[in-house]
Amino acid sequence: MNFRRSGFTCFTRGLRAFSLALLLTIGTTAAWSQATSNATLAGLVTDEQGAAVVGAEIRIVDPATSAVLTTLSNETGYYVIANVTPAVYSITISKQGFTVFKVSAQKIDVGSTLTINAPLKIGSTTTTVEVSAHVGAELQTTNATVGSTLNAEALALLPNMGRDVSTLAVLQPGTTPGGMTAGAMSDQNVFMLDGGNNSDDMSGNATTYTTNFTGTGGTQTGGSPSGILPTPVESIEEFKVSTFNQTADFSGSIGAQIQMVTKRGTNTYHGSAYGYYYATNVGAANSWLNNHTPANGKPYTALPSNHRNRFGGSLGGTLLPKVLGGKTYFFVNYEGSRFPNVGTYNRPVPSKLLRAGIIQVPDSSGKYQPYNLNPNSVTVDGVTYQPARCGNTLCDPRGFGMNPIVNQLWQKYMPLPNDPTGGDLYNTQGFLSTIRAPLTQNSYVARIDHDFGSRNRFFGTYRYMSLSNLTTNMVDIGGVLPGGTFGTPSAAAPRVQKPGYFVFGLTSSFTPTITNDIRASYTRNFWQWGSSSDAPPPLGLGGTLEIGGESTNALIPYNVNSQNVRQRFWDGQAKMIKDDVTWIKRSHLIQFGGMYQRNYDYHMRTDNGQGINNAIVYQSTSSNINFGNFVYPTVSSTGAAGTISTANQALFN
Repeated sequence: MNFRRSGFTCFTRGLRAFSLALLLTIGTTAAWSQATSNATLAGLVTDEQGAAVVGAEIRIVDPATSAVLTTLSNETGYYVIANVTPAVYSITISKQGFTVFKVSAQKIDVGSTLTINAPLKIGSTTTTVEVSAHVGAELQTTNATVGSTLNAEALALLPNMGRDVSTLAVLQPGTTPGGMTAGAMSDQNVFMLDGGNNSDDMSGNATTYTTNFTGTGGTQTGGSPSGILPTPVESIEEFKVSTFNQTADFSGSIGAQIQMVTKRGTNTYHGSAYGYYYATNVGAANSWLNNHTPANGKPYTALPSNHRNRFGGSLGGTLLPKVLGGKTYFFVNYEGSRFPNVGTYNRPVPSKLLRAGIIQVPDSSGKYQPYNLNPNSVTVDGVTYQPARCGNTLCDPRGFGMNPIVNQLWQKYMPLPNDPTGGDLYNTQGFLSTIRAPLTQNSYVARIDHDFGSRNRFFGTYRYMSLSNLTTNMVDIGGVLPGGTFGTPSAAAPRVQKPGYFVFGLTSSFTPTITNDIRASYTRNFWQWGSSSDAPPPLGLGGTLEIGGESTNALIPYNVNSQNVRQRFWDGQAKMIKDDVTWIKRSHLIQFGGMYQRNYDYHMRTDNGQGINNAIVYQSTSSNINFGNFVYPTVSSTGAAGTISTANQALFN
């Protein structure tokens, strides 16, 4: 077998173009830009005659944390507070000589622009005009982006098998179950988490090369696309998907823009504990084949006990009392998955006669006849088989019959068949048993928030996942590979993922009219396809022996076909920093910023195409020997007439 080693280092540098967006207005209504990472609160403050009120204080308070954000209306009465964390706020707008305008319990959603126009009435500031519902506040009139937003309550209640928020992206208008959005392929979707980059820069959808943790639990399943790091329902405060007409400050590709915000701590401690148990075969009947096939010392093959278990917990609250101008809050979440993924496993193994060097080939009537290719007689199950003769000589001109290496491999490391309905029914039959291919996942989430007064707000988020998924790409039935047991199929091709994610942000109000937001994120996407490669059995060959051609059904204890034993790993690291400035000048809103992202991806694989590996393999397949005037046997090893038809001579060869 030819083999080749292929390795490459891919190094990319990307510098996104510096962008400048000027949204100019003429008239009484301003057009406000969408927020780049969270949300925006904007509006116009006027008196009863519609004239601008200059220097009015806009104050928003988050009751959950008592955090306060303030700004002032400018010389034309306009104001804006950019990058507001999604929450329910109390909003008050006041100015000396006017009554106080107040909106209680106003929800501000991620990726939205909330417009609160405040008409102030002349009067005492001790008088408050409270508005319970501000008409048109949540109407997005600044752009034509199509999408929807879900809060934590909706995320917790919506049916979601994988309990991962990103799964819900495919439920938006213009999106297929596979994640294709508005005609764009699923690898064109962008996943943003707390303003950082959670997108897979290799496959783009986290389903092609890695195990999909959103519910399918398999590799290369083509399931719902997702970001690199899982986003459990219990860890997300809000989720927004934009599918059409995204604005310039969001667009990273032509697909959907998925924004998610991690939950945060509040003044009160809050937490959760949860568990989901899916028993997929409770009360199910065993199959007819299992009931009639012995396995593992039992008179039948038991129905595999299979279930899915997902569990976890979260906790949030105050971490430190008031220091450096404000309190410090924390939120943590852990979620684990245990999927045994037990199923039946059946593969062909040599029959008793084939192990003894006796092949069976149909005669001219179609009946299978045994031909003992050994130079001596052989007895199997009380029946004695005489050496087959081809003309006046032994069919094996060498005179030693069964290859001793093959004989040792089959006798010591290949279990006997227990399913007579498998294989070709004669030379090979089925070996039926159960196999475990468990998936184990642990994901961790932590977030810290700190407000340095009303002008500076900081947060940091960290996520990490450890996932191992055994697959049946390589299966050992002979106990040859480490950890294996003779006669018990053992999955030996793990798929490992260990991605990590860190993002921090600082929003600063330099003046009532200038706000700066800086975000930096580091994303590591590490995954590995592991297997025992072409590990040689303990026969002293210095390489792997493959019998019957390169396939998963080769007559050896474990398959070594190149497509299933290939090893790969991917270590992708993405570093991103971006800065956005929001400046309100009279009735104009000016936003500008830039982003720099550096992707460093290192990849290596042990194969470079079909049938190419970097390991030694001795392959025993069709010999392609020219038999010439070879005389085929006309009498079977049991003495019965057994003329081999012309159509079956190739099978004999």
